[in-house]
Amino acid sequence: MRKRLSFIFYVIITVAFVAACSDEKQVNPEDTINDYITAWENQNYEAMEDALSEDSQDEYDWEFRERFEKIHGDLGIEAIDVHFESINFEEEEIDLDEIDTLNYDANVQMKSRLGDISYSTNITLLKTVQTIEDEEVDVWKIEWHPSHLFIGLQENNDQIHISTESPERGTIYDRNGQELAVNGEIYEAGFVPERLDDFDEATKMFAEILNLNIDTVRDLADNYPDNPDWFAPVQQLSLTDPRTEQLLEIPGVLLNRKEGREYPYGEEFAHLIGYIGPITAEELEEREGEQYETHSVIGKRGLEIVLEEQLRGKPGVTVTVFDNEGNTRDIIIKEDPVHGEDITLTVDAHLQRQLAETLSNNAGAGVVMNPSTGEVLALASLPAYDSNLRYLRLPDPRAEDIDDSNTLLTRRFQQAYSPGSVFKPFTAAAGLEEGTLDPGETIHIDGKQWQADESWGNYRVTRVNEHVNEVNFKTAMEYSDNIYFAQQALALGVEQLEAWAERFGFGKPMPFGFPMYASTLTNDGITSDVLLADTGYGQGQVQMPPVHLASLYTMFVNDGNIPQPRLFDDESEEMWKENLISEETATTVLNSLIAVVEDRNGTAFRENLGHTRNLAGKTGTAELKQSQDDDDSNEELGWYVALDYEEEDLLVTVVVENVENKGGSGYVVDLVNEFIGNLE
Repeated sequence: MRKRLSFIFYVIITVAFVAACSDEKQVNPEDTINDYITAWENQNYEAMEDALSEDSQDEYDWEFRERFEKIHGDLGIEAIDVHFESINFEEEEIDLDEIDTLNYDANVQMKSRLGDISYSTNITLLKTVQTIEDEEVDVWKIEWHPSHLFIGLQENNDQIHISTESPERGTIYDRNGQELAVNGEIYEAGFVPERLDDFDEATKMFAEILNLNIDTVRDLADNYPDNPDWFAPVQQLSLTDPRTEQLLEIPGVLLNRKEGREYPYGEEFAHLIGYIGPITAEELEEREGEQYETHSVIGKRGLEIVLEEQLRGKPGVTVTVFDNEGNTRDIIIKEDPVHGEDITLTVDAHLQRQLAETLSNNAGAGVVMNPSTGEVLALASLPAYDSNLRYLRLPDPRAEDIDDSNTLLTRRFQQAYSPGSVFKPFTAAAGLEEGTLDPGETIHIDGKQWQADESWGNYRVTRVNEHVNEVNFKTAMEYSDNIYFAQQALALGVEQLEAWAERFGFGKPMPFGFPMYASTLTNDGITSDVLLADTGYGQGQVQMPPVHLASLYTMFVNDGNIPQPRLFDDESEEMWKENLISEETATTVLNSLIAVVEDRNGTAFRENLGHTRNLAGKTGTAELKQSQDDDDSNEELGWYVALDYEEEDLLVTVVVENVENKGGSGYVVDLVNEFIGNLE
């Protein structure tokens, strides 16, 4: 009996051991397919190849990983998802010992730079027998098929070709349909070397005319030494470049026309429109996945870069599968280019040209608006580069006459300036609304300088109208009395002045079609009465871009409302700030601004304005100092804001740098009157 029990126990242990050994050798084939798909989705091409059967690996003669990386890289494959339906071998009564192959239908989804790609393929598992530790073990491997690489591939030597078609870049128009940036034609200037009498002399003349490096010119001219009868392009030029006539006088020089971007108004719209240029390696990396190529062009400055997505459009793309003999097997993707949008601005090219000509020989900015609608009619910054020269990468002659050529790139209508006295109407509006400013009250002010108390030390507020002792609101605006507005700021107080600055849009960029710097009241809060007083008349640390300042002046002819400033024709007309100040306050401030222009004591009064417009206005001279104690700096900004209070269809804001030796803000008043007169 005891022997029998021992025998039974031995049999049970043996059966369990054999069963365990059998389970170890029994491999789930779907482990292989899951590992293969995991490697596929993670783009681990080496692990994918390791999962292939030996016969499959013998079928192709290219580097597996290298080809996958090339094709998936060209297509910009960002993500891969592969799904298959698992088989329940027990329910299907499949005996894995009796079969050598398993077939699975798989769905492949790829996210690529060309969009989402989805297709079906087949994954076949092959059972092979391998000897592991002197024992034969079943091993499942993947049978390779080219469609695992990409849709449409049927044979191992099939090729994928990706071709792109550039869209037409959109045109930028002014409000009247004048082209400001357009696809047109340019010249490509170069040499046919065999026609040259003297290569060195001809290339020297070419380089001197265009101010180019002579070695670069000669290298390009000699680009085809074995084919001297070929045209060798050297430099592109605008069709309107006057130097083309000089170039054509050089024997052997040819000018060929080719497609290119034209900027008909050159420097007059340079800072607003900008220009395009070849994409750089850095830009290509930053815009990876956006269908830019090494030969693409891209907006570099101005609206050309601000509106890059709209203007550029979407390239067309065709993905074709060719067989080994170059025959088309299949066209996988065929997308026509989507041409860029045409953009119409609210600006008027005629006004822009007049404004640029008026400001020529000055460094400054000008904004022309319709104060009733918020439409920006002109937006100029001087000095300026020529968009055509920048686009064509030609040296700009303007840079030769100035110490710092970077000043040509400064967008002065975008940057923030110290506003000086043109800020005073905002202090007045806040004081009138809060009741701290009584327009009928007369304040007695003695002398040229004033301080609130001895705590100010040696600092004093200075005014220019020292002979006027009895000052009310109208008088203060006429004479631009700094002491009066310093006292009004103190009466208003820090909390209220800062609150009104926020209501006026300080502290964050104003909503506008072209990016603007934010207006700021101070660098880090109003920390003293001296700074509060200086802020009241636009000095201290106040900074404002001209467009924001111009927009705020519109409330005085709109019953206290400010229209949304508009740059694009398709923007709806709406209010940016509604009921910002009362109609009564707006009228009171407007009347004081009319006095500035029409009363003999006004800082903008002229016996003959040179035009027939009825203007309200405000002058401003901002002293640029590093600190309140800085007495060495005498650099000044001159401002003038003028608006037609009868027609309410014209508002002009101009700021000019370095007016200290030109007559201060009075110089700017004369420029604005000249501009308005030229419009008539």
